[in-house]
Amino acid sequence: MLAYLKGEIREKELTSGQADRMVLDVGGIGFEVIVSKRTLLTQGAVGEKTLMPVSLIIRETEWTLFGFGSQDERELFAILQTVTGIGPKLALAVVGTLGVQQLVDAVLSENQKLISQAPGVGAKVAQRIILELKSKIEEWVNRKGIGASSDDKASSGVEEEVEAILEGLGYTPTEINMTLKKAREEATISDVEELVRYSLKVLGSHQLT
Repeated sequence: MLAYLKGEIREKELTSGQADRMVLDVGGIGFEVIVSKRTLLTQGAVGEKTLMPVSLIIRETEWTLFGFGSQDERELFAILQTVTGIGPKLALAVVGTLGVQQLVDAVLSENQKLISQAPGVGAKVAQRIILELKSKIEEWVNRKGIGASSDDKASSGVEEEVEAILEGLGYTPTEINMTLKKAREEATISDVEELVRYSLKVLGSHQLT
């Protein structure tokens, strides 16, 4: 029914739950949109214009708009809901925590531990996601032309070690994943100590967009 909303960001609210909240003014009408922390951080500031892919979920007495940072996130959100027992809020938590590339990589490589980082996703749910989605994700990746991540095993080992360190310091899986993604994009770092320093610098300056 709705593919996207284009308007001015009027409110941004960070909650303590699985999802956060934004209000977009579209032609004088305020639309409340449920988003992940990742989307909340990357969709601009209050007063700025944005174009946000959305998905309208209708449940008996409740109509809820979910918003995303990209069309690929929106599509993965829909695919995740085909898994037994996964509703829209849990699907949003998975997409929002891992992002498109990490989620694709995790499912295709059957990385249950990585998928379990999403709030509300335990080992059994992560296993179910892999079992029920692997063939669907493969088909989706081929259709979209999204390649598998080029990270090698050594880099993955370094990142796993850094993840554990940052988790111990109290950072959330979303913050950690976004920081490591930024590190991969901006620098070639293969040393644990160096990557920890880089990550703390990024986290400390809140430069996750």
